Amino acid sequence: MTHGTICRNLAVLLSAGAVLVSTQSVRAADERGSVQGVINDASGQPVTGAFVKLKNADRRLTFMVVSQARGQFDAKDLPTGTYSVQGVGAGYESNWFTNVNVTAGDSAKVGLALTNKQGAMLTPAWPKRLPQDQVAKVSKDAKDLPDGEGKALVAERCTTCHDVQRIAVKRSPRADWEHTIGRMRGLMATMNIPDLTDAQNTTILNYVSANFKPAQPYDANSRLPRTLLTGKAMNYRVVTYDLVNGYAEPHDVATDPKGNAWVAERAGKVGRFDPKTLEFTERNTPPGPASADRQRLGNPQIDAKGIMWMPDGPNQRWLSFDTNTDKFLAFAWPRGKGPAGGNTMALHPDGTVWATGAGKEARKLDPATGTFSFYEAPSAKDHKNPGAYGMAIAGDGSVWFAEDNTDLMARVDPATGKVEEFKIPFEGKAFPRRMNSDANGDLWVALWEAGKLMKIDHKTKAMTLYDSPTKNGGHYSVIVDKKSGYIWVSEHQVDKVARFDPKTEEWVEFPLPEAESDPRRIDIDPTNPNRIYFSGNTAGRVGFVEYLPQ
Repeated sequence: MTHGTICRNLAVLLSAGAVLVSTQSVRAADERGSVQGVINDASGQPVTGAFVKLKNADRRLTFMVVSQARGQFDAKDLPTGTYSVQGVGAGYESNWFTNVNVTAGDSAKVGLALTNKQGAMLTPAWPKRLPQDQVAKVSKDAKDLPDGEGKALVAERCTTCHDVQRIAVKRSPRADWEHTIGRMRGLMATMNIPDLTDAQNTTILNYVSANFKPAQPYDANSRLPRTLLTGKAMNYRVVTYDLVNGYAEPHDVATDPKGNAWVAERAGKVGRFDPKTLEFTERNTPPGPASADRQRLGNPQIDAKGIMWMPDGPNQRWLSFDTNTDKFLAFAWPRGKGPAGGNTMALHPDGTVWATGAGKEARKLDPATGTFSFYEAPSAKDHKNPGAYGMAIAGDGSVWFAEDNTDLMARVDPATGKVEEFKIPFEGKAFPRRMNSDANGDLWVALWEAGKLMKIDHKTKAMTLYDSPTKNGGHYSVIVDKKSGYIWVSEHQVDKVARFDPKTEEWVEFPLPEAESDPRRIDIDPTNPNRIYFSGNTAGRVGFVEYLPQ
C-alpha cells in the first residue's frame, strides 16, 4: 500500500467520525428490581430445575433463571418495567403471568403452575432447515427440484455459487425467503455476477416460498429440555436482547476490555450491547462504493486496547474501529486478490491482523505499512475449494486455520510463509468450524458435523477428540477462559452454550430461552469470566449466559 493510499485511509477516519444510530434512547443504568416466586407442577408440588422466562417487551429483553430447592426462583437485577413470566419444565409449561410490575429496589411475587403440556420438541437442526441427517437425502441435482414455474430459473441463477441442496433443505416463511434472496443478490454484486431483474426476483421468491415452507409452526419453547436440570447446570441465568432489525444478522460477537459486547452485523452496522444498562446501540460504517442493501460486515476481533478489526467485503476493505472513540480506519484491499471478505479474523501478538478467505487461504495485514500477504493451502492445488474457516494463533506464534471442506487443519509459519496441513483423525465428515487457543498455546476446535471438540497440541501437532453430551449439537465456535482453563462451545443446532473442563472432562450445557436463537460466535467477558456472550445470527439477537457459582 502506498503512502497516498494510507493517507486516503486516514481521510476515511476523519470523515467517518462517530456516526451513531441508536435503536432506542441511551439511558443510565436503571435502579433494578427482582421477581421472586415458586413454580409448582399440576398437583401443586414444587418443581426444582425448571426454567423461568421473563420478558420485558418495551426493552426487547428476555431473562431466564432456573428454579432451585423447593421450586423457588429469584430473578435479580431486572430493569424496572412491566414483565410477562412463564415457567417451563419436565415437559410442561405454565400460562404466561402478565403485567408483572418491577420497581426499583423491590421484588414482585409470582406463582407459576406447570399445567400445560409442552409442544413438540424441535429436532436438532440448522435454524429453519431440515435436520442434518435428512440433508444428505436431498438431491444436489437441479433436475430433482419440484416442478413449477420458477424451477428452471432457480436451476439457472441460484446454482452459480452453490448447489440446489442448499436451497432445498431450507424451510422458511416467505418473508425470510425474501430476505435471503436479497442477501444473495448482494453477494452476487460483490462477485460481479449479473443481478436478477425484479421479475426474476419475484418468480424465484414465489417458487421457493411455495415449495420450501416451515416444517412446523414456531414454538419458542420447543428446544428447552423435557428433563429438569440438576447440579451445576442449574446455576446460571441468560439475558438476551432482540435487535429492532430482525434481519440485521449479527453473526459474530466480540467483547471489549470494558466488558461491552460488539456485533458486526451483516446488515452493515456495528452494534454494542452494554451489560450495565442492557442497551443496544448501533454505528454506521464509513460510506463505500457498495449500496446500503449490499453491506456485509465480517467476523470482528478486539485487541487489548479496544481496537476492533473486521473485513468489509462489499466495500473491498478491512476496517478497524476504536471502541473508545467511535473512530473508523479503512485499509483498501489490493486489486486482483478477489473479495476482501472472509470467515474469521485473528489478532497476532506481533500486531499483524490475520483472516481466512477465498475458501483456501490465510491473509495477513501489517497495519503499520498497509501491506497484505497471502498464504494458500497446499491442497488448493488439487481441490478447488478446500475451505478456510476458523482461525487462531498458537503458542509458538504459528497461525492455524480450519479447512472445512477437506477436514484438514492448516498451519502457517509467519517467519517462513510455509503452510503445512494435518488431517483430522475422524472417520466421516468432521467439518471444523471456529477455534481458539488456551493458556498453553494449544488449540481447541469445534467440529460441527462430528459433534465433537478437538484439541491440537501446538508442539507435537497431536489431535485429541472429545465427545459432548449432545452429539448433533452443531458445535460452532470456541472460547477459552485462560485462567480457569474452561473451554466454552456454542451448540447452534440445539440452542445451547456448553462448558468443558479439560482437567475432569466434565461437560455442563446451558440451554437458551428461545428456540432457533442460532448462537454462532461466543466470546468471554474479560471483566467477568463467568459471562459468555453469544450472537444469534438468524434470530437477530445478542445476549449472554452467566454462570452463577454457588
